[in-house]
Amino acid sequence: MEILIVEDYIHTRKTTAYGLKIKLQDVVISEAENGQSALNYIKSGHKPDVILMDISMPVMNGIDATLHIKNILPDAKVIMLTSFSEKKLVLSAFKSGANAYCLKNIKLDELVIVIRSVLNGAMWIDPAIAQFILEIMQSNTLDTQLQETCSYDFDLTSREKDILKLVAAGKSNKEIADELILSIHTVKNHLKNILQKLCVEDRTQAAILAIKEKLV
Repeated sequence: MEILIVEDYIHTRKTTAYGLKIKLQDVVISEAENGQSALNYIKSGHKPDVILMDISMPVMNGIDATLHIKNILPDAKVIMLTSFSEKKLVLSAFKSGANAYCLKNIKLDELVIVIRSVLNGAMWIDPAIAQFILEIMQSNTLDTQLQETCSYDFDLTSREKDILKLVAAGKSNKEIADELILSIHTVKNHLKNILQKLCVEDRTQAAILAIKEKLV
């Protein structure tokens, strides 16, 4: 497994790299000092499994970098690791393709759990920002594009509703497969159909929409 740490403060970058090398076996740690450096690294042919991405960086910020990287390497898992918790930044990060959002005061052991979770297909939101994510779910501030292009006639099957409920609970594909006694391949196929029916791009948007529309 390769982890790319994108962070402009060298002390923070080196400390995180050192801690992860101790906690994770057989991990390759790569480093980039800003979003542009990370993008160049990936354009050169490297394919990190997980990218720990800061937001506020010179040359190219983490949100723009995530958007570009996801277009090149859609399977890479991007974990925003930042000190910023503003609503606009959180929403922009997820819209750019982030799989998780962590604040920098997260403990190393918990960061390892987040890394393993997103590798298994789960999403993760820092508890410190979970409240306003819930408020968004309960409001009318979801992406207007979704509201304009979808009829909300979802027509989900019983099995798709079961899987969507577990997605909204933050379960990974493997955890869903184990709980419903299905193969991971079957879960992925159902999830693909769910995303198409909900007119959303990823499981994070599906979870938010499912709770807002009371589908689970």
